[in-house]
Amino acid sequence: MFIDWRRFFVTYYFRRSFRLSNFVLENLCKYYPDSIPRSTWEIIGRFWKLDLSFTDEFLKDKYSKFGPKPRIPSCMQHSYLLSIAFKVTSITAWATQLKLNPLYSILSGFQVDDTPGVGTFYDFFKRLWDLAE
Repeated sequence: MFIDWRRFFVTYYFRRSFRLSNFVLENLCKYYPDSIPRSTWEIIGRFWKLDLSFTDEFLKDKYSKFGPKPRIPSCMQHSYLLSIAFKVTSITAWATQLKLNPLYSILSGFQVDDTPGVGTFYDFFKRLWDLAE
């Protein structure tokens, strides 16, 4: 069964950070112009309301100010939590799914053609664990 996702955004559009909300909305319009299966909406609903922007602030000192621009930490965390919700237990399998399934990359906050690889996830986890020390 399919539902019109535009109704969903009218309700929840401003509950997330504006940057990510705009990104998700624009890309869902581009890649899913008609509808999304109902089975996916429960997960989308839970994650649409989840604001992880505090992760960016906590981890900003763990990233170098020089070199290539890093992935946004909140998007990395969001993506990892999505992998758990979609029952993908392997980081390797999730990195592959991000490349194959536009919905996963969009909900994570990544461009469809620019998703993180396995090493990027493990680098993120190391920085997250270093924060606890």
